[in-house]
Amino acid sequence: MGRVKQVLTQALKYSVTTLLGTATDTVVLWVLSTFIFDDNHFQQYVLSPMISFECAVIVNYCTAFFYVWRDRIAQRTKGAFLSHLWKYNLSCISAFVLKMIILNVIAFAFGWPAFICNLIALCFSGILNFSINEFLIFAKKDRKPQKEEPRCTDQENLQ
Repeated sequence: MGRVKQVLTQALKYSVTTLLGTATDTVVLWVLSTFIFDDNHFQQYVLSPMISFECAVIVNYCTAFFYVWRDRIAQRTKGAFLSHLWKYNLSCISAFVLKMIILNVIAFAFGWPAFICNLIALCFSGILNFSINEFLIFAKKDRKPQKEEPRCTDQENLQ
């Protein structure tokens, strides 16, 4: 039961902190789709979400690295930050693909605005992204202390 409690605690921390990324994603998407890009489907439902999602990835990664999974980072160096970043970005790409599929299915099915479709799709992609982060990228390593071999004294070696 201890492991389940740990996963639920991480999921709660992840969910709360991703609200910042979700807000970033939603605001950037709304600005791009409302004020920047034309009214064509590609700009509204593909290009805008791609840009907004990458902005959210940066925000979410920083909160994941420095807060959610900070106890799983042995050394907080530039190298460790960058090492986890490329893995995190790969996981986000898979979550993004799922998000884009769901976003566009909802948009074609219901004709809702891009930012509403995006919020719904983020729920599904968020579950995938948390799972990848919890069990792969920031996986807790079970480090059991190694048993020391008994040392032989010089007299034991001579016998």
